[in-house]
Amino acid sequence: MKGLACITALPALILAASISAILVAQVLPLQVDKIVNMGPEINTPFDDFAPSFTADGNTMVFNSKRLGEPYQNIYICRREGGRWTEARAIAEINSPYNDETPFITPDGAFIFFASDRDGSLEMPADASGRIRVSYDIYVSQNIQGRWQRPIRLPGTVNTAHHERSPCLSRDMTALYYTTWPFGNIERAYIMSAEYREDNGDGSFVNPRPMPSPINTGQQDISLSPAPDGKGFFFSSRRPGGYGGWDLYFAPLEDGRIGPPVNLGPGINSPGNDVHLSIIGVSLYFCSNREGGMGLYDIYSSTIVKAEPLTIIVRDKKTGKPVETELNLFTRVEREGAEALTAELKKRTDSRGRATITYNPAVKSIDLNISEKGYLPLFETIDIVRAAGKPLVLELSPIEKEARFDIHAIHFDFESARIKPESIPYLDALADYLKKSPSLRFQIVGHTDLHGADSFNKKLSLERARAVRDYLVNKGIDASRLTVRGAGASEPKVHKKGPGHDEQNRRTEFRLIE
Repeated sequence: MKGLACITALPALILAASISAILVAQVLPLQVDKIVNMGPEINTPFDDFAPSFTADGNTMVFNSKRLGEPYQNIYICRREGGRWTEARAIAEINSPYNDETPFITPDGAFIFFASDRDGSLEMPADASGRIRVSYDIYVSQNIQGRWQRPIRLPGTVNTAHHERSPCLSRDMTALYYTTWPFGNIERAYIMSAEYREDNGDGSFVNPRPMPSPINTGQQDISLSPAPDGKGFFFSSRRPGGYGGWDLYFAPLEDGRIGPPVNLGPGINSPGNDVHLSIIGVSLYFCSNREGGMGLYDIYSSTIVKAEPLTIIVRDKKTGKPVETELNLFTRVEREGAEALTAELKKRTDSRGRATITYNPAVKSIDLNISEKGYLPLFETIDIVRAAGKPLVLELSPIEKEARFDIHAIHFDFESARIKPESIPYLDALADYLKKSPSLRFQIVGHTDLHGADSFNKKLSLERARAVRDYLVNKGIDASRLTVRGAGASEPKVHKKGPGHDEQNRRTEFRLIE
């Protein structure tokens, strides 16, 4: 093998399943089922990191530093009979140094990885006299079932900086990797390089940073192309995430990279979530989130095909279409409890129409419309009932004695503490009130028909006050808001039990002249 000249023999494998139907503008680019820890066959009490797969999904490589091992090593395992075999270290590739972030080509013929082994670029000694060695990218070829001695990647990719997390484009003509100065991961960013066969050594040249929609200076790392070629997945610590490193998707259309979209709290956690791989309808990544088996664990999930839903917004009085913005909220269950709410935005067109996509596993979607001149609309969409036909929503013009409910404001049991998943709805209401500074409302708290009247009255008043106080803290003048606790005295339905209690537990807003 001379350099990487033989890499041109690799077929330009394209992963079988397209996810183009799921990559919808202004909607979470991936809808997934439950996130699952891959378990003791893969994960340990130590680091298990950077999963990469062959195209058939039956071979996985990753790096791990396990009991008794002083350095990170590259491991391999195979899926047999629906289960993963015990992972083994690849002795032919690993060294007495750190070998990390492997990428296996779709046909299993090559493994690219990062290492600080002998032969990597050295830098001048630091103040203590310690020799500093950077991570460089290496590659090993599998010939007749045996991994060959790794070579340092030919070309101009490797520098005195750390080069980590290599991966190839679908057609094997581009290399993507992460780099940062020695000891300064805060300056991490993502690079690309071109494969050049005509160099004589089959090298990767012309390294350059990925454009600014991906690189922001906020520790952007571990990029991988989408299987359908319509974008890139990567991790970043940019503002607006759910934890440390979050997973993002940047769409690619006509050669231009669009604004990255956070994959949302259904995938991301308060910890670090990095190194995403998609094989068919299976999604894999690693995370140091709470509840894992060790430091970093490898997790998996199943991509769920999103379903379309058309929403039509009309003026309730005139029947005319309304061009407005839809704010949609889907509750995210994490560790057995509703903890977060994912927010999506979509604008209706001149006909008052907008089409969204949703995960069929979602039972309901909460929707808010806050259009000037109309009462705000807070609606819970029953997905089962709405499926297969357009959903028509009517906005009520502001008139005397107008009122609206928000069922999505939830409290702890027998408490006036507002639950975190309700905050986006209150924020939406605060924005509406700021756009309509002349409006004044009475906030009325309601309970279900259970419990003593005296207790329900007191609790409903405390909850109405909690809502008022939150809005005041968001900049709404307290003089615009009065409160009242109705308890169970003004039910919407005069029945107890599931399906009825939820309708009666509500926060109502009544317009004050």
